[in-house]
Amino acid sequence: MKKRVLSGMRATGKLHLGHLAGVLVNWKRLQNEYDSFFFVADWHGLTDNPENARYMKENIRNMVLDWLAVGIDPDKSTLFIQSLVPQHAELHLVFSMLVSLSRLFRNPTYKDKLEDLRKGGMEGGVSLSAIRDVKEELERKANEELKATADFVSTLKDREAIFRKLKGDVMSLFYGFVDKAGERLIEELLESSSFHSIISYGFLGYPVLQSADILLYKPHYVPVGADQVAHIEITRDIAEKFNRLYAEVFPIPEALLTETPRIPGMDGRKMSKSYGNAIYLSDDEETVSKKVMKYITDPQRIRKSDPGRPEICPVFALHRVFNPDETDEIYRACTTAQIGCVQCKRRLAEKLNHTLKPIRQRRKELEDSQIDVFEILKEGSRKAEEFAEGTMEEVRKAMGMDY
Repeated sequence: MKKRVLSGMRATGKLHLGHLAGVLVNWKRLQNEYDSFFFVADWHGLTDNPENARYMKENIRNMVLDWLAVGIDPDKSTLFIQSLVPQHAELHLVFSMLVSLSRLFRNPTYKDKLEDLRKGGMEGGVSLSAIRDVKEELERKANEELKATADFVSTLKDREAIFRKLKGDVMSLFYGFVDKAGERLIEELLESSSFHSIISYGFLGYPVLQSADILLYKPHYVPVGADQVAHIEITRDIAEKFNRLYAEVFPIPEALLTETPRIPGMDGRKMSKSYGNAIYLSDDEETVSKKVMKYITDPQRIRKSDPGRPEICPVFALHRVFNPDETDEIYRACTTAQIGCVQCKRRLAEKLNHTLKPIRQRRKELEDSQIDVFEILKEGSRKAEEFAEGTMEEVRKAMGMDY
């Protein structure tokens, strides 16, 4: 029997070269070696911006068309939508009882988002002007208490005392739920302007939902890049805690380390739809060529006769991923000024279009055939739900809640 792998992707619409090199090529290989479950993480797509719901259906369609065009095969893999399998939500609720707030605050992604707040904003255009200082909020509540409760009338002249009391009440409330490390972080947050921030419960708790996503299918492996291993650790922690507390239901999944090359966009930053620097799998040949010609290169190479530094050039980074057979030659030609940046870009555009041509053709065939992506996903979701319900029956029995 094949071992099982599980992986998911947030529905952000059409996919780009970063998705191809970092995820889809790997999925295509894994589906031939493992019992593969690949899912659309639509709930996860709402954790940092619930307004994404209005675009979700079209984004799912475009994303899964790219999956199919690349060669992700529903006959080899179970392709499904997270929200069509309600057991994800049920197990998420169970797991939410097994993890502390402090553990979630230590999650690397949460800390990165909090750091974004402290630097002055968050992706998605949300302004920090809506965030009020905690002290101001507590003083407002103190004033409300003063007006509403006769017992406070005598303390009208001592608002600071009331502030200290209410702050102590708030701290006590949180201390009931977190360990000592969490207490220190809560205190830090209470003193900062980011405590009443736009970070939602859904975002803070997303690793718990992710753990449910994974453990429902009892996978042997979860394919991740080296920088994502920490995200799997909380899943392992939750599985071990459930097994200790109730019964041995969940095997402990292992991270399947996969090479995830950094794919730069036209501006040299990581390729991202939000940066507007991406080359999409569905871009036509002319569009790909135009985008490649816009790429920044070595800023110190002003003339063709100047030796280049391929190691810092985004164009060369793409050659290494999509044109490996010519990488050594291009490196020598660049460092010895035998090839200019324009010529180097043209060779890259030619190679990228060669790589993307069958994907574009397959995607067009799928669109022309009016394939119903959601029928494929619904069928996969039925298979996934059957498996997931078997897991939940074990969970309920282990907890003594199989009423």
